[in-house]
Amino acid sequence: MSIASQMIEYLNREGAATPVTIAASIPDLNQCGGPERALLLLRLNPKFERIDKEAASPAEPCDGFTVKEDEVPWLTSSKWTIRGSGKSDEEVIHDAAIQYFKSLGKPGAPIANVVMEVSKTTGLSAPAVKQALRSQFMTVNTNIFNRPKGQPGHKKGR
Repeated sequence: MSIASQMIEYLNREGAATPVTIAASIPDLNQCGGPERALLLLRLNPKFERIDKEAASPAEPCDGFTVKEDEVPWLTSSKWTIRGSGKSDEEVIHDAAIQYFKSLGKPGAPIANVVMEVSKTTGLSAPAVKQALRSQFMTVNTNIFNRPKGQPGHKKGR
């Protein structure tokens, strides 16, 4: 299987990722070029797209100068996915949380437990997971529930 095919498979399975994360997950890529080669393949292949448009591309002019290709922060901060079919971090977090709630068999759980499990499952940082979960699901005190935020259905006094 080609490295590009492995990258497509990884992004379909895991959702959006940085060149560093992609390179670390594919041994062939990590051994020959690492994140720099991953970035090159991501930029050349039309099947991939960058989803964090606010990040400056290393090949784009910046204040009249061109930023050098070897800027490591850009390799670790730019997120890429499959054009039209990839999942954003929020979608990956949402899906992992739904799976966790199903495995519990309960409508809710302590936020800390859900954050820990979803973070472990997705490989995303706990603060990012917590923020996404709080924005997507209903929370009460230190508990989070398998109910979309703002959904009617909970009545006071019942």
